[in-house]
Amino acid sequence: MAEGPVVPPTLNVELDHQLQQEVNFFLKWGYLIVNDAATPEQIESLRNALDESYERRDKSQFIGELLEEDDRFAFLLDNPPVMKRMEAILGTCVQLHSATARIVEPGTPDQNWHRDGPWPVDPFGTPYGSLPAQINCGYYLDEVTDEKGPTVVQPGSHRAPFRPPPSPVQLPDEKRVLVSPGQAVMFDGWTWHRGAANTSSQRRRVCLMCYQNAWMKSREPFNGPRVTKLREEGTPQQKLLLGAIPKW
Repeated sequence: MAEGPVVPPTLNVELDHQLQQEVNFFLKWGYLIVNDAATPEQIESLRNALDESYERRDKSQFIGELLEEDDRFAFLLDNPPVMKRMEAILGTCVQLHSATARIVEPGTPDQNWHRDGPWPVDPFGTPYGSLPAQINCGYYLDEVTDEKGPTVVQPGSHRAPFRPPPSPVQLPDEKRVLVSPGQAVMFDGWTWHRGAANTSSQRRRVCLMCYQNAWMKSREPFNGPRVTKLREEGTPQQKLLLGAIPKW
């Protein structure tokens, strides 16, 4: 049993120059590429675990409650390279919103532009603040090329007080995020984004870990046996991430 307080003693972390630059970039543009987010060994382990889950789920292209699928996904919960940046942006009271995976098969069409939740701010009231409500992080397990259906973001759109276009129309300043296995992409949940069509002959696999402030409601119940054990027996940070604080 891990000891120590679940709620961190301080809400903010000290940022060195490099981390401050990354935070500034994220807050301005709504996304950030994290290099060396996972080792080659971790990537290979994730591939094997996800492929097995994919077969078990009758080749469903979307897998929810990922942490219940296999113990090999567990390290993603509090993976240091990503958590370091999550806490730099959100503060130390962070909770997991959801853990999912997506397998984009060849022939999958373009997604429509969307946000990951309803716009949380009245456009005629309080302007968008310095902190996002939710940050998603994709760990890409395959080389992402233009043909393989990359994630497309509209930089800076997390501050736009209006909805994205309800179609996959190409936008003038959109960015197709091309990354390699081991890199991760963090993006503000309100940033306009979509998955591009996979016109290649190969699948694109990604694990998605979504975080938020700990006093917000999570999408997942976190009541399965694997997650329950981790919440009860894990480190203080793992407990906090999995909702061990019943109320604030």
